Amino acid sequence: MKILQLSNNLSRDITGGTELFVEQISQYQSFNHKILWVSHKNGDGQPLGEDCHKGISVVTLPQVVRGNRTETVSHRCREATGFSELLAQFKPQIVHLHSLSYQCGLAHIELAKSVGAKVVMTVHAPGFTCIQGSLLYRRKEICDGYIRDRKCTECRLVNGKLPAFLAHLVAVYHWPYMSPEGNSKIRHLLTAKQMTAAFRQAWATVVHQVDAFHVLCSWSQQVLSRNGIPESKLHLIRAAGPEPLPPKQRQPMEDGVLRCVYWGRCAEVKGIHLIIDAVQKLPSHLPVEVSFYGPHWNNAYGQAMRRRIIQDPRFTVHGNLPKEKLLPKLQQYDVALIPSIGLETGPLTVLEAFAAGLSVIGSDLGGIRELLQNQAGCFLMPTEISSWSSMLAKLVHFPDYLNNQPKQYPSFEELTIALNDLYLALHQ
Repeated sequence: MKILQLSNNLSRDITGGTELFVEQISQYQSFNHKILWVSHKNGDGQPLGEDCHKGISVVTLPQVVRGNRTETVSHRCREATGFSELLAQFKPQIVHLHSLSYQCGLAHIELAKSVGAKVVMTVHAPGFTCIQGSLLYRRKEICDGYIRDRKCTECRLVNGKLPAFLAHLVAVYHWPYMSPEGNSKIRHLLTAKQMTAAFRQAWATVVHQVDAFHVLCSWSQQVLSRNGIPESKLHLIRAAGPEPLPPKQRQPMEDGVLRCVYWGRCAEVKGIHLIIDAVQKLPSHLPVEVSFYGPHWNNAYGQAMRRRIIQDPRFTVHGNLPKEKLLPKLQQYDVALIPSIGLETGPLTVLEAFAAGLSVIGSDLGGIRELLQNQAGCFLMPTEISSWSSMLAKLVHFPDYLNNQPKQYPSFEELTIALNDLYLALHQ
């Protein structure tokens, strides 16, 4: 079978969870199928054309022709440059999307359907049904993910720092004869509800066009069901992790210090501020240290976090680690901190911690909850500073709560077998 994997990004220096996922399943699938991994160029450093990445055939197409404001919010480009020609040349039976955006969206789905391919979509992020991307209502509480024109418009405007009473007024009124196009901020504000309606209508088209939705966790399955996806199209195949390392040699606090580690991108939704608040609430003499690994510490949020810890020796910010060095590095720590304040579909960080034999403290939300439940040496915490602070203090005094016992999680081989079964069922 010929399978085309389509993602938003295809950097040769792969660090993102979605791209690592595509890389892994493509490597396993290439034993039984012909695989082509495709994305459009979205950066100056990306070479165009066909190449080989770790045994996988990859193609970087020219940049899409971006459409107007309405088209962009509807996950549609003006022209998916080179994609139609690639479909005619490769002739895939399955086109598998790993994002939903104007670079990997409705134009690509419709072209795939026009040549008779079945379309599968893996839901890697909560933003699939959230116009502002996080499923955090007003940046404060978890949303149910159901798309509503008024509520979603108000939420997006509040998240954009518009006062709540103005956001409510804009979300209530509708300006049907005002074009949303152009650069006027006032026009963009007054047509915000039109954009939400366009987003909702595009989602309805996606639901109709996609043959199967692959979800990685139960909460994501529930969100998609609320938005009209029939049960027959929903397939829960849980996230997989890397091959486990041999048991780690470091014993909890063997040098008298509780060594904690966070890795991943620096973003507010990832809850880095929660870690900082929790540690800084502890007495300064308590032996707790935190190392941060990952990108984007130069954005506004990252710079604000740096300013808060610059004089605090308990925190160290490191750069990105190559994938092959990550798990061995994790084995030098006692506990992983995964403090997301939003829902996660995996997340890969939990599975990487498991592969390294690391205990985990994680937020009691979404996919983190589903992975950490009933795992020895793992702890679920509400997203409250005092709870995280208390847990860290408890582990300092009772390090035996931490342990290096193996954790149970699916392998990429198991996940690939399940995906293959799905492909075959669609192809029959």
